[in-house]
Amino acid sequence: MKNSRQVFGLPVLSIEEGKQIGIVKHLVLNPELGKVSYLLVEDAAWYLGLKTMPFEAVQGIGEFGLTIGSRSALSAVADSPEVIALLEKNLRLPGTQVLSKKGRLVGTIDDFIIDENNAVIMGCQLTLVRGEKPAGIIPRKSILTFGRDFLVVEENIENMLVADIQESDAIPAATQELPNFEKSDKQPVDALEHFEEQQRKYLIGKKATMKIVADNGEVVAEEGDTITSEMIERAKAADRYIQLTLNIRD
Repeated sequence: MKNSRQVFGLPVLSIEEGKQIGIVKHLVLNPELGKVSYLLVEDAAWYLGLKTMPFEAVQGIGEFGLTIGSRSALSAVADSPEVIALLEKNLRLPGTQVLSKKGRLVGTIDDFIIDENNAVIMGCQLTLVRGEKPAGIIPRKSILTFGRDFLVVEENIENMLVADIQESDAIPAATQELPNFEKSDKQPVDALEHFEEQQRKYLIGKKATMKIVADNGEVVAEEGDTITSEMIERAKAADRYIQLTLNIRD
């Protein structure tokens, strides 16, 4: 497990070339998957802008640096539409306010912890309202929504905080590669799928507190509409899922 601060500023080392080729400048977060999908890297050609690479290209994260196979893993941000789309979501966890699912302000996020094997966010370090130092870590299973403005968590999260994230809490990388793999009732449910299903159950039946419209003018939800599975799928397709989750009431 690594704190995000342990990754920021690390030298990027090419195994093929045997030298440093850049520095980690930003972690690009995917709010729907709750993981780090890409890294932004500053290389020698900094005047041409930051480069991007998928987290899957990382072969190791140590105290001295972050290793990748070769420079070919880097590409221009302008040539990566998916990266641009994620950057436009502007999800930055440190400094984000934490809200309980009943709308109570809990505190703010100081840092977040990732599984360095698959980039899943395993927990967020919380400082309570009027607190002066972190009170503990919010475990992944207690996080309902990764939002741009708020991290939405279970009620009474103060009683669910942990001091550390254990290796046994990690989500296997293989489950990230096959999110739609059908499992029989006898197989263990993947933790990420469980998280998404619990979030869906929480949303269904709630009321939208505002009108939500897609870029093409299609109405995803009218104010007062009851949220359904079909509405959730429309919101995801229109890139309005986070907006929908943050504008609901019982």
